[in-house]
Amino acid sequence: MITNKKAAGANQTAYKSFEQHHYNQNQDTFTQKFNRDLLPAPAKYYKQQFPKMRIKSEWVKVCCPFHDDHNPSLNINMVSGGFKCWACSAHGGDVLAFQMLRYKQTFKQAAMALDAWRTE
Repeated sequence: MITNKKAAGANQTAYKSFEQHHYNQNQDTFTQKFNRDLLPAPAKYYKQQFPKMRIKSEWVKVCCPFHDDHNPSLNINMVSGGFKCWACSAHGGDVLAFQMLRYKQTFKQAAMALDAWRTE
């Protein structure tokens, strides 16, 4: 009976080791494919999204594309790329989050659209 417990414990340890290796392997693949440094600068990206936008300071207010907005309610940070709509509560921390939300894309699709995903 003791040997069975030892064998079961060894199997669990081996499985955890395999699981951890598999996770690390996937994590390495992910970090090799996505490069945050390749994301466009927030000012450049948002200027393409909102051609009439005038950048006067770190924060800019525009009409929100996530709801029928007639009075600008979307605040965008031109340094970090973060955004927040005070009417519909749409929000995110960078241009990647904006791309995902606006175009209903997955993380990978948005990263590829912004040229921050290497396909090698």
